[in-house]
Amino acid sequence: MGRVKIWAHERSIRRAHESDEARGSTNPVYILAAITLGIPALLLIPLVGMNPGVQEGTLTIIVTFLVISAFVTAAVFEIKRLADQPSDDNYH
Repeated sequence: MGRVKIWAHERSIRRAHESDEARGSTNPVYILAAITLGIPALLLIPLVGMNPGVQEGTLTIIVTFLVISAFVTAAVFEIKRLADQPSDDNYH
């Protein structure tokens, strides 16, 4: 019976920790940035593609630029997240 209590307690602690991480990942600034930058970028693709005055291959260049920009932005945020983590002083 003691093992079940310990297991249930550890599980509730893990669940509380996971919910804290989930709340941190839904930062309103990230949601606002995704809406502010994502919707115009997605609307730009068909507008450029349907315009008869646009040169051949311009749509490919714009899509490539958007993909590379998204990758670089994600890499910068990941590097910042890793740099902001506290160092483990007990690791030797």
